[in-house]
Amino acid sequence: MVNNKKISIILFIIFVFVSGIYLFNNSKKEKVATSGLVGTEENKKEDTKRSLCYLYSKKTDRNFFDEAWLKMEINGEKVVGEFRNLPAEKDSKVGTFEGTVGKLEQEKMARTADVWWNSLAEGMNEKEELLINFGDGSAKVFFGEMVDRGDGVYVYKDKNSLKYGPELSQISCEDLQEKLSVEKYVRDNIKSIATNKPVLGGSWNVISVTAIPSINTGSVIYEDGHIESTADFGYEFNPENNSVLIKNFTVKK
Repeated sequence: MVNNKKISIILFIIFVFVSGIYLFNNSKKEKVATSGLVGTEENKKEDTKRSLCYLYSKKTDRNFFDEAWLKMEINGEKVVGEFRNLPAEKDSKVGTFEGTVGKLEQEKMARTADVWWNSLAEGMNEKEELLINFGDGSAKVFFGEMVDRGDGVYVYKDKNSLKYGPELSQISCEDLQEKLSVEKYVRDNIKSIATNKPVLGGSWNVISVTAIPSINTGSVIYEDGHIESTADFGYEFNPENNSVLIKNFTVKK
């Protein structure tokens, strides 16, 4: 009889112990599950805010650079940004934009931004429609014949006949900012950066400059009204204050 009581007590203790472990683990799983759901919702919210940048840069036969770049700040269905189209020997067209972003096109794994571009070209400011197809890896900006819709705002005449410009490759926004900062610095300071001297009382002015963040080098074409010169350079860049230090400026011509 005593043994039976002892056995019953031992079994009860084991039951309580096992039940406690089960309840503890169950509670832990519920907390993890709840935490995961919260994290998922936060991630969903974060996913609606994205910064995307794209760049096209190609050297021409005359050693100039055809370039275009695109910055996009996406928040849900809204988008703001800037697009600059900078052909080497043609008029540039630049400006900021705002508009909306469509849903993901599964077959293309891309989305289309329908925006109003506040463009500047040849000293003229215009507001015009712009379509941008973009995804992970590349972006395309569509161009076509434009018509005034009646209030000074220009829209595509026929969206079925649009053509896109050069395909822009995705670049980190940090690298794009570095590239733009270095190029601006060279343009603004070529008079002190160039190691060769202008002639006949001229003054150096930049014709074309490009920087390559991945290898911290660049090239520049500049002239003084009489002669044209080209040079390669290396640089250091501080992203904290966008400061630039030019080094190894080597004149090639």
